[in-house]
Amino acid sequence: MNDAEEISRLLRPLARVEPGRKGSGGSGAGAQALLASITGRRADAPAVPGPDTVVARPEAVAAGSPGAPSAGPLAGPRRRSLRLGPRRLTLGLTAAALLATGVVVGPSLVRDGGGVAVSYANAAVDIRRDGDQYVARIKDPFAEYAMYTEAFRAVGLRVELRPVPVSAGYVGKILGMVIASKEAPDRQATPDPSGPRFGGVPLTLGTDPRGCEPGRSPGCVMVIRVPAGLTGRVDVRIGRQAREGEEYANFDAALAPGGMFHGVRLRDGRPVGEILAEARRRELSAVFSLIRIDPKTGGLSFEPLPADRVGGGWTVWNAWQVKAGVVRLLVTPGRLPENPFYNGSAPPPASG
Repeated sequence: MNDAEEISRLLRPLARVEPGRKGSGGSGAGAQALLASITGRRADAPAVPGPDTVVARPEAVAAGSPGAPSAGPLAGPRRRSLRLGPRRLTLGLTAAALLATGVVVGPSLVRDGGGVAVSYANAAVDIRRDGDQYVARIKDPFAEYAMYTEAFRAVGLRVELRPVPVSAGYVGKILGMVIASKEAPDRQATPDPSGPRFGGVPLTLGTDPRGCEPGRSPGCVMVIRVPAGLTGRVDVRIGRQAREGEEYANFDAALAPGGMFHGVRLRDGRPVGEILAEARRRELSAVFSLIRIDPKTGGLSFEPLPADRVGGGWTVWNAWQVKAGVVRLLVTPGRLPENPFYNGSAPPPASG
């Protein structure tokens, strides 16, 4: 007797629903009786949605540092609701399918002896406990938002994966992560390039194989390692193709390879008139922001300026890409002693 025959022999006395026979549908009397034994309600009682509703709604993410030009909220995945009543009914029918056919479908969840989930897997992500870390392997970075949240919440973590609009060359690239936690990361004499540590346990973000592009490279998986005791929130951003008219989250990539201003040199500053001529040559339109430097801290802020207030002899120190066909020039009325984007007060441009 093979395994399939043995399973059928063991389950046959239990299964009150035989596929293909009259009344074997989900609304049939046999299925309802089986569902009642699984869910603990009367077979003739209507399914009542539970009182709680879990709503997965991504918060808006704003691109750039404080004072960056207003880009508006970035579009995220659509709002989704999971109502607990229908979910319970779905689980009941899944269990009925298990008794009738011996097949397990849907997410898998493993708990330790104390009731804490040590692993969780669904079609988009696989999370497993590995010592003091949870290791999440994200197989589909553009799946429904709720699939990520349900997986990370199942193991007690608050990790949000946010696809954000980017220029064509950055689709599938990881743009980084933002950590919001009351716990301060460990101070390290030599910072770990893979990420900060909390209580000696690293929080890292990468890909397998290394350097591949999730969602674009075949077999590429995003890998996130999170300390098991981390109580804060981690927001991970990954680039998706921007829709028509949508502003870019990778605004600071204008000078980088593949950016709309790649090859333009601004390290020493250049006159507005020259840069506008270059923008026209590339069939780009330009908007402006005035650079303001805090005299005490050296921090930078930016004030949008109408084009008619900017003189051709003003100086351009950096350029950001706004959306398809539009570049933002960061300017001052006169020359500065040095380019403020290279003196440590702000991350330097990718090139230029």
